[in-house]
Amino acid sequence: MPASVREAGWIGGRRFDGFFFFGGSLVAGAMGLAALAWPVLLLPLWAAWLLLLDGPHLLATFGRTYLDTRERRERARLLAGSLLFFVPGLAAWGMLRLTGERAAFDLFLVLATLWSFHHAVRQNYGLLSLYESFARATPRERRIDTGFLYVSLWAAFGLFLLGHPENRRILGLPMELPALGRAILVGGGVTLALLSVGWLTYAALRVLRGRGARPTLFLLCAASGSALLPFFVIGPFEPLVQGPQTPEQMFMAATMVGGVMHAIQYLGIVVAANRRRFSRYEERSFAALLGRAPVVAYGLMVAVSLLYLLLNSARGASPVGSLFPEASTAGQLFLVLYWGFFFHHYYLDQRIWRVRQQPSLRYEFGLEEAA
Repeated sequence: MPASVREAGWIGGRRFDGFFFFGGSLVAGAMGLAALAWPVLLLPLWAAWLLLLDGPHLLATFGRTYLDTRERRERARLLAGSLLFFVPGLAAWGMLRLTGERAAFDLFLVLATLWSFHHAVRQNYGLLSLYESFARATPRERRIDTGFLYVSLWAAFGLFLLGHPENRRILGLPMELPALGRAILVGGGVTLALLSVGWLTYAALRVLRGRGARPTLFLLCAASGSALLPFFVIGPFEPLVQGPQTPEQMFMAATMVGGVMHAIQYLGIVVAANRRRFSRYEERSFAALLGRAPVVAYGLMVAVSLLYLLLNSARGASPVGSLFPEASTAGQLFLVLYWGFFFHHYYLDQRIWRVRQQPSLRYEFGLEEAA
């Protein structure tokens, strides 16, 4: 059994966790700052993120489900029923084509944006919960950390939506905020800053008492990669591309920063869980072969992600080299198919990573050693 599998108190091992769950924010930040300093790098970095991280992280869910013999047998109804999450987008696209009204289509895109961020917050919550378990955190410590995670990330998201002029234009709000709007924005920012200082003080005192160092560090990394860097460091300077044609192109760098950290985390979760799962069970499925050879599995996912790059090009995501304009019939069809894959991914993830309901996951995440 690999050394990292035997290390107690870590999801995948000290060095493994250091890269996938703590260092991901540094990688994301470095890419964002590079794009900010040299905007000409944004498109190559964005394409690299899609090919090397975003596509593989999406495909990793299929490795844990459809390619796994045991999962197909035990979750047949879930795997079949979850495909219905392609329907809402196709229905919204169909209504747009039939009626010419964008209300349903735009509502679908709003839902996609909110669910995407919720999915990232929930992943951070899940990882934080694991580190809290390793640290034997008290119920009170868990409530404080969890509350800060949720409130700080969603508050930062809300402040960015209200604070950036392009977001206000997209939402139909005044480009120049009235006095009340500015007061809400400033008040929200001050409140978030005070909340952050309060939590940092509490966390520092807890660490000085010899408790919770790892959950505290993880929460700092999660808040930096999911909120501080994309919303307050990179986002205010967007758009970095010339002549953005879509809302997504206006915030490509900020989206990339959050997406890089999220994808690195997710790949780490899958690799760590698979290594433990297939060291315990002598399976000969394709999923087991890939689980025991993560480098080979990653190479295959990158190769398949060339199709994911093609899908992004077909939906008009890139300001250069798109197959169809985003506003065209074909571009909008590929856009809803793109979000259909992610809706499917989001739903499956919230069902297959339930540690309390699935005892086998306790072993796969190293919680048996912590019990």
